[in-house]
Amino acid sequence: MAITSFSPTNGSSLTVDNSKYYVQNANQSWSLQEPNTDTLRFELRSGDHWSSSGYSDPTSAERSEAGGGTLYSAGTQINVSYEFMVEPGATNTAKWIVLGQMHEDSAGYSPPFAVELVNGDHMAIDIGTGSEVYLYKDPNPIERGHYYSMDVQVKFDANGNGFLRVWRDGVQIVDYHGSIGTGAATYWKEGVYRSAAPETMAVNYRNLHITTGAASAPTTPTQPTTPTTPITPPNVAPTVTQASASPGTGIEHAGDTITLTLGFSEAVTVSGTPTLSLNDGAKATYVGGSGTSTLTFKTTVASTDTNTSALAITAVNLPNGASIKDAGGLAANLSGAVKTFSGLQINPIVPAVTQATASPGTGTEHVGDTITLTLGFNEAVTVSGTPTLSLNDGAKATYVGGSGTNSLTFKTTVASTDAKTSALAITGVNLPSGASIKDAGGLAANLSGALKTFSGLQIDASASTPTTPTTPTTPSTPSATQPVLTVADNSLWVGGRGDHVDLGTKVTTTDLNDGVTVTITGLPKYETITDELDGKTFSGNNITLTAAQVNSGLTLNSYYRGRGEPVAILTLTASAKDPSTGAVATASPKTITVTDPPTWEHHFGDRGIAGRLDQSSSAAGSAPQPVPAANSARQPIAVPDPAPATSTLTTSPASQGSALFGQIRDLVANGGVATSASPISAADTPHASGSPTSSLASQSFALLNQCLAATTGRVDPGQIVAGLSNGTHWRQDSFLTRPQH
Repeated sequence: MAITSFSPTNGSSLTVDNSKYYVQNANQSWSLQEPNTDTLRFELRSGDHWSSSGYSDPTSAERSEAGGGTLYSAGTQINVSYEFMVEPGATNTAKWIVLGQMHEDSAGYSPPFAVELVNGDHMAIDIGTGSEVYLYKDPNPIERGHYYSMDVQVKFDANGNGFLRVWRDGVQIVDYHGSIGTGAATYWKEGVYRSAAPETMAVNYRNLHITTGAASAPTTPTQPTTPTTPITPPNVAPTVTQASASPGTGIEHAGDTITLTLGFSEAVTVSGTPTLSLNDGAKATYVGGSGTSTLTFKTTVASTDTNTSALAITAVNLPNGASIKDAGGLAANLSGAVKTFSGLQINPIVPAVTQATASPGTGTEHVGDTITLTLGFNEAVTVSGTPTLSLNDGAKATYVGGSGTNSLTFKTTVASTDAKTSALAITGVNLPSGASIKDAGGLAANLSGALKTFSGLQIDASASTPTTPTTPTTPSTPSATQPVLTVADNSLWVGGRGDHVDLGTKVTTTDLNDGVTVTITGLPKYETITDELDGKTFSGNNITLTAAQVNSGLTLNSYYRGRGEPVAILTLTASAKDPSTGAVATASPKTITVTDPPTWEHHFGDRGIAGRLDQSSSAAGSAPQPVPAANSARQPIAVPDPAPATSTLTTSPASQGSALFGQIRDLVANGGVATSASPISAADTPHASGSPTSSLASQSFALLNQCLAATTGRVDPGQIVAGLSNGTHWRQDSFLTRPQH
């Protein structure tokens, strides 16, 4: 890592390994040093915040870093090798700390690869761009003063074709294949970036070398053949080398048992009862293998498990002091247990009869009359052969149709040999000659729910002439009722950095039997939607919510951090499905236009809100007012209730709005001190919707609301939060516990 040019000054550049890097620090004498031509030393002390013309760290973040100027496109294999050492000192107490990272060339996401310290001084590898996704956590703290040799091979791909391989001191600690990154280009950063903490931390980096393209695995460092002093062989932690499932493919249903096996690099000993977390919501429990290199876990599919197209192990759990260690007592590295078993599906729903109906449902049926019996199921079923229903009048109803749906139809015709019955009943379901009723996965249906007595439906097979019914005996096929979707506001603004706004959406139906859902498309990746029913958060371009979730209240959350002003158009479509017939009715789609204004630094620049208010005043036709001395007496801005109109209003609402913003601007520029003792009287005067005056007022208050929403950190003359202060203490906004820069 030859350092051919060096400058420790914030905002300057240096050259490492023939690539340019840009300095980001608090510009202190200790922030960045060059101990030799191969080493950079980064030191971070409490209160060291980076600041630039376009961005400044909040008080909750501290950094001393150097970011590379070379961008690597997604899909390119990047090979990074370097050494780093954390100098001896106080144990890390920061909530989060990043020591090296591949940073995306876009705002709004955490790095898709980062070397971090967690739980004090324990090294971890994190690939989460929105929340932490740890592929490796060292059970032991790092050795301070020891140079760790790091080799990283990574290909960022958001569509599942990426990979990450990491070696530490020649031992592979991560071998991951799947989605990684968001698809943006990346660049290397090194140094120290953390949440605010009291202790000083210094980290040295040396021998940095970055290449692209295919690369072989690094060789394990060799030991000297004739050591001058005895060397204790390193105690390498046992690792999971493979994970398998039995059965490995197929569809498993409620009651089926799946055996999961973890293979280790050496024999391990188990204490307690470890478990595996699965993506169907269940857990697999350890059953045996202690003392060998293979551990066995089992899980039984329950009806409450989630329908899953590919079962996956998502984590290994060690509850109540459970452990997996080698003979030397070293805890196993369990990151290799995380695996998806493509082709092994979980379908916990057992098809079953949920209702049985008769048509006609009441009356007396005679010889020659036909009765239609319908069985409703909890999911679509497929029929083979000709099932029949046994009836308590001695007859049978024969299957006539419905295969592939959740409703099967049977018919019977009253014969002279049928027994007289006061209430017809289904007494059994028959599957003669290999007939079957199964779901799409081949699971046989539970038919016990078909047994039912139809009170009021009598059978009289006597020779008397049957009475012709006055109304049709075959009811019309029930259909779904079109739901009503309402949107309170078709145009919304929401600030970035975690701001939110009520989506204002409701859905109703007049048919309580219908299943009503609302599909939302067009949600950008920097926004999410949270329902108030169960607090569940949704993301993605196409999401579907139940009526209960929609009517509980939906909150739109924005995490946009860019410089632009993106506009997203959300399309909402409400649908209703009849549970018996499967008929679907869909309402006309509605749209909501969502605008994410630029964040504070991007939108207002160096002048902050005061500058924006000057622009607003100029737009309204008012000249900027001089700023008085800072010791001017504080005066309120009074907006009294208007008196009854007795004469023509001489001041237009637009002028009143400009004057009001003028005083607000003066307050901001002078630390909350008003420059005028005269209150601004603003009478409420109605204006036609869409008029220039109405539009100007709306723009002004939208601007004020946007400014307030973008406020972060301690107040300065560029922020309007005087109305939110209490005495001499200003409101402090909470920051994300996860860094975004």
